[in-house]
Amino acid sequence: MYHSNRQSMLDSAAMNHSNKHVVAAPSFGRVSLLCERKKSALSIAVSSMFILGISTALLMATTVANSSEWNSSNNSSGQTSQYNYNSWQSTDSKDLDLPNLRGQGLSFAEQYQNKLLGEWSLRNINGGVKMEHDPWIQETLKDMTWRLNAQARQQALMGLVIIDNPSINAFAAPGGVIGLNTGTILAASSMDELASVVAHEVAHISQHHYESGTDERSKALLMQVGGMLAAIAASAIDGDAATAVLMGSQTATMNSSMAFSRSNEREADRIGMQIMTQAGYDPRAMPRFFATMNQRSQLNKVENQFLPSFVMSHPLSNERLSDSQSRAQSYPSLSLNQQQRHQALFDLLYWRVQITGKHASETVLTTAAKNSVGAKLALMHWYSEQQRFTDANKLLAEIDALSATQRQTLEPLLSITHSYMLTEQGKWSEAAQILESQQLLYPERRDLRLYLAEALTNSNQPTQAQALLKPLTEQQPSDRYAWQSLQLANEKLAKTTTSPQLANIATINALRYRSQDQLWSNRYESALISLTQAKQLTEQLQNTPQANSARPLLANINAELKAVKTAKDFKP
Repeated sequence: MYHSNRQSMLDSAAMNHSNKHVVAAPSFGRVSLLCERKKSALSIAVSSMFILGISTALLMATTVANSSEWNSSNNSSGQTSQYNYNSWQSTDSKDLDLPNLRGQGLSFAEQYQNKLLGEWSLRNINGGVKMEHDPWIQETLKDMTWRLNAQARQQALMGLVIIDNPSINAFAAPGGVIGLNTGTILAASSMDELASVVAHEVAHISQHHYESGTDERSKALLMQVGGMLAAIAASAIDGDAATAVLMGSQTATMNSSMAFSRSNEREADRIGMQIMTQAGYDPRAMPRFFATMNQRSQLNKVENQFLPSFVMSHPLSNERLSDSQSRAQSYPSLSLNQQQRHQALFDLLYWRVQITGKHASETVLTTAAKNSVGAKLALMHWYSEQQRFTDANKLLAEIDALSATQRQTLEPLLSITHSYMLTEQGKWSEAAQILESQQLLYPERRDLRLYLAEALTNSNQPTQAQALLKPLTEQQPSDRYAWQSLQLANEKLAKTTTSPQLANIATINALRYRSQDQLWSNRYESALISLTQAKQLTEQLQNTPQANSARPLLANINAELKAVKTAKDFKP
């Protein structure tokens, strides 16, 4: 359970029906989530650039013109439920000074266009790069990102993407999409440093830096967005190739956007510090992270290595470093209690990223586990993955010997790691019981719903799993993990139910949910095929006792077909 490298079973099998109509549907083997379709990274980069045509410098769009790549999504959410949000607020923080750049702000038409552009960006990013899908990591970073966003914007962000890539990079895109590489997390030394990156990107979005320029700048931005996507795809196989793509984009748009970008960088630094302070993070972390990046870039120059795209899109001038340092000193320091909370969460996040990305060896984990409880949980996960359950149980016993207060600060990751150990032994029902107790305590947490749904599906309770999952897709239509989980739950239901009628409906729904995963991973043709198959099966039900169920189902499928075609035809 919860493997980052599991092979997909979602698109591989076919279902045979009594009417002899063969439908290419999902397989019914052991449930295995988050299966990314393996593609050549090079072909992804080429196809992205071909599709985008003239737009050659992708993710940079939002970064170059807006210093987008300066963001690193974080979240101190892994423990947000344990602490009162108000306790994280700075008691003497000042009100945000957010100048309105466009009078009344964006028009409805502009907001709608940004929404379409944000969705288009999400689909292209999902379809072009390897993502970090671990639900706990996503929940932790999303909580931080959403909390920072709430300080400056009334509108929620559209999405947070975490790219499984060791390079240091981050970005923001029109429509409210924020993303970062896992390398940015591992380069940081605290939760506050990660928050500084995210706050900087939120400032770009809140100040409408993408939309506040001339028509020529807007056109240049679209070119850059397209190129940014191509560069992300290229980076999957060759960081130098991605750098070349980004530099080509910068050259094409330098005259119209670079001065604009420098001005926005300074404002994003200033507003970002205010956002951090009001959200309960240390603004001094921003110049600290700047200094770290500056040191790395200087080292790369000496060694004749390419600069990180992060530094390329966010030039770290001496003036900017000095300004950020002096500005940060005007803010009050965090209390010791706040610092300890942030650092405890970062310890869990850092080692979780290390283990899910397979960056740490047993030796590294064993050494770190002597002083880090985050490393100890990561080592317990690693032992379970290696089927070394005796060693994993010894670590669990050590953690259980901690005080109740200490163990509580590790939740829900402690229960998630324990349940993973059980699922690796095939003990799905026991894992479900552990996760269920946590989900009752934190019903709002997406990660617990996803982990519990997988355990319930594998313990032959797919109906209960669906009840947990459907609210997630309603809240976030682009949630591919939830769509995959729903597909797998319906596969299980179709396979295990004794009712042929229910099996038919479950098969149709499995195809519908598969199409949503395909849509949000930029596979439009595959999504249309899945929906066409679902429609054919539904039409066959119209002459059966299930006709009443077939009619509303058919209406939903027709609406979904229309939505996929609209998304496919959209060109920024």
